This record gives sequence, structure tokens and C-alpha cells, in this order.
Amino acid sequence: MRNDAAMKDRPPYRTICFSLVLCLGLWSGSVRAEETPTGDTISWQSDLPSALARAKETQRVVMVCVNAKYVQGRTDEEPAAKGLREVVYLDSRVVKKSREFICVLLTPDGSSGDYGELRALGVDGKLVSPQHIFINAEGDRILHRSRYWSHGRGEQAVEALLAMMAKALGVPEKEPEDPLASDSGAAPQDEAGRAEWIARTVQQVQDGGGKARDAAIGRLATNDRGGDCVEALFTLLDEHRRETDLAVAIVRGLGRDGLAPAALPVAALLRHKAPLVRGNAAVSLEYIGCPDAKVLAALRKFADKEKDPALANHGFRALGRCGSQEAKVRALLLKKAGSAKSEFASYGPCIGLAYFKGDKKAARGVEKLLKKIGVPGSRRGGGGNVVKRGLVSWTLASIGDPKSATFVRVDLMGGLKHVKAFWVDGLIGFWERTALACEGDEEAMAAVEAAVVGFVQYSKRMDLGRYGAETRNLMDEFRKDRTSGDFRPTGDYLLDDDGGK
Repeated sequence: MRNDAAMKDRPPYRTICFSLVLCLGLWSGSVRAEETPTGDTISWQSDLPSALARAKETQRVVMVCVNAKYVQGRTDEEPAAKGLREVVYLDSRVVKKSREFICVLLTPDGSSGDYGELRALGVDGKLVSPQHIFINAEGDRILHRSRYWSHGRGEQAVEALLAMMAKALGVPEKEPEDPLASDSGAAPQDEAGRAEWIARTVQQVQDGGGKARDAAIGRLATNDRGGDCVEALFTLLDEHRRETDLAVAIVRGLGRDGLAPAALPVAALLRHKAPLVRGNAAVSLEYIGCPDAKVLAALRKFADKEKDPALANHGFRALGRCGSQEAKVRALLLKKAGSAKSEFASYGPCIGLAYFKGDKKAARGVEKLLKKIGVPGSRRGGGGNVVKRGLVSWTLASIGDPKSATFVRVDLMGGLKHVKAFWVDGLIGFWERTALACEGDEEAMAAVEAAVVGFVQYSKRMDLGRYGAETRNLMDEFRKDRTSGDFRPTGDYLLDDDGGK
């Protein structure tokens, strides 16, 4: 007999499955340009043909923002498009920069003239939402096109759109401003002057606070020579070992790609009593990326024993970055990804495995994990492993072994051949993009990332914890607001704190 109370509490499987495959954001209809007033908002043009004519007259680049409130199969608003409309496009910096463009907002309902102009420029088939297309002033060439949106709706999103706009205008991309840097931060070259400079800067760390202290730590990190600056910072920390705030500031400041002298002292802090210090130490080791055997051993012990799954995830991610050439690390991550007690606890090992680029053994192991998870077998499959299935597919695409494409098409897509359910076409579309990403298709990889980010966001909003799908923000307090040069960790996706509502 059916348990009606249990069925009532269960989130509809239709919604669960569709979120995985439809957060790709596809529509098949034509498009229309909306118009909004000028002032503190972007001045949207009424239609694309008119916008192109105006652009040619004024010699301005056209920015086309494709944005659908709803996408196929979903009854709720598409979160990425909503975040762009309600936050990013209203940011004063974006509005100010938009004055250098002719701006068009395209939605699914209306004129074939808009779609005809895009088709003439090579944009054909289904139109992905959201995306941004920049067209030259003559209207005969696409300067830049960015499909999907994985930047959330906060500061990171605003900076991402501003960077696209600058690129379309031909402005050379400049390094993001580093609050830890200083115009007068270079250490002297002579030994005596250098020793004096280190002592003076360490004193600034001790006496300062907030941005001033962080800037001093940053100067020491970027001027380290053979570990001399790192050693000075940890000597200071040893003298003030009870000051958790100082420990966090130093650990975060030393989280820089390739800063090997900092790896072992930072790894020692994985045993710190304060979770804030332990979590930041794990993330900093991911940034440093040091393959030292003692660092790997410390990370393995930390990730295995840490009770908080969020902190353990940071440890497994760092282990993947630091040990991406180690067979034992690969085996451990595969084991943990398969045996994790919850879907959330599997995130760290899965993201850690994504650092094993081109590793055939890692690819075969992830394929076995996907085969064990299996394909949904019926219309009423429940909520279990839905997020994990998508995340592990992303891991396989990130590794990028071409042989995996055959596995995806034969074992996964082929397994749906006789399944009669409303979500089958969408899931096949998602896995076809996964297969293409395994073959090196960058556009397909962007689509896979957008799909998984959207679905993890959905699981957070729908509170699927009863199915083991607990979700916390992947960009938590340990990962946010870091400045560390060019390196960007894989899987750093910012979810809306309000669940996209």
C-alpha cells in the first residue's frame, strides 16, 4: 500500500530530474528585444535590427544579452538568468559601462527579425539562455560570445561581465587588483637590506590589522626567497599561537600557487583546534599545490578524520591538486567518492579527482563509479544520487579522456534506450555534452558545468537533505575573497545564498 504521507513529503521526481538536465537553459523559439527606460538602468533597445543600425551610425559595439525567465520544462524561474536581470544588470558599474554599447535584451517570445539577424551571424538552432553576444559596430561579425553563466549573482558575477565587456571593446585584460600587493612592496636585493625589510614588514603584520596586516603578509608572500619570509611569519605566529585571527590571516596570505616553502608549515596547522584555521589551511594547500609526501600524508589524515564534511571536502580537494600525479591519492579519492555517507560528502573527492587531467586510470575509476550509480530506471526513481550522478559526470568530463566518450554514449545513454519517462531526452542531452567534453569540446564542458552548478543550486533551494543531498555553498568562508595570482581552483562555483529565490 502506498504511504501517502511519505509521498507528500517527497519532492516531485519530475522536478528533481529536470533540474539536472534543463538548467542547461535551452529554448527553441524565436526571440524578442525588451525595452527599458534610461537612467540608473541599462538602456535596452527595442529590437536587434534597429540596434544594429544604431550601432553602425554611432560606431558602438552591440551587447546582446540573451535572457529567458523560464526554460523548457521548468515552472520556476531560471536562477542564473534571474540573477543577471535582478542583480548584475542593475549594478552601477555595469550600467555605467553599458553606455559604451548598444544593448539588446532578447527573450523567447516574439519577432523573427531578431533571430534572423543572429542566424546571419552564424547563431543557429536552439538558443541558450543565459548568454552574451558582442557584435562589432558594422554588424557583420561576432567579437565575443559567452554561453551559459556560472558566476552566480554577486561581486564575482559583476567582475565577470565587466571583463567580457572590456574584451569586446578591445581593452587589454589587466590583472585583477590585488589588495595584498603594494606599490612599494619589493624587498631590497642586498642581504642586509633584505633582512631589515623582512623584520620591518613582520612588525607591520604584528602591529597592523585588517587590510594593512593582509597587505604586509602579501608583500612577504610575494617576496619570499627560499622560505625566509615564510619562516619569519611562522616565527611570529609561534610567538602569538593563541591568536586565531592572526593564524587565519597568515594561512590565507600564504595560499599562493607554487609557494612551496609554505606548504609544510601550513600543513601542520591542519591539526589546529580552531576549525577556521584548519579549513583555511586545507584551502591554502590547494592553492599552493605542493606534491611533498609529508604534505600529502597530512592532508590524507586530515580529510579522513575531519568530522565536518565541508572541511573534509576542502581536504580532499587539496589532496587532488597536490597529489594529481600519485596513484595512492587517485585510489583514495575514488574510494571516498564511492563510499561517502552523503552526496555532499562526495563533493570533495569528486572535485579532487577533476585535477587528474588526462589520467586514464582516473577516468576508468570514475566510469566504474558512474556505472555503480547507474541510470534512473523509472518515472518514480526517487531523489537518491541525482546530484551525485551529475557531479560525477562533470568529474569525468573534467578529466577529459577521449575514451570516456564511448562509455558515456554506450553505457549511460544506451542504458536509457528502453526507459519511457518524460526526463529521458533531457538527460541524454546532458550526457551527450559530457561525451563531447571528454573529447575536448570546450563549449560542451561549459554546458556541463552550467548544468551541474544549476542543479546543485536547486538541491540547496529544495532542501533535499533527506536524500543525502545536503548542499552548502561551495564558495564558503574558507574560499571566498582570496587573492592568489592566476590560479583558480576547479569547482569554485558560487551559489546564491537565498537559494536563487
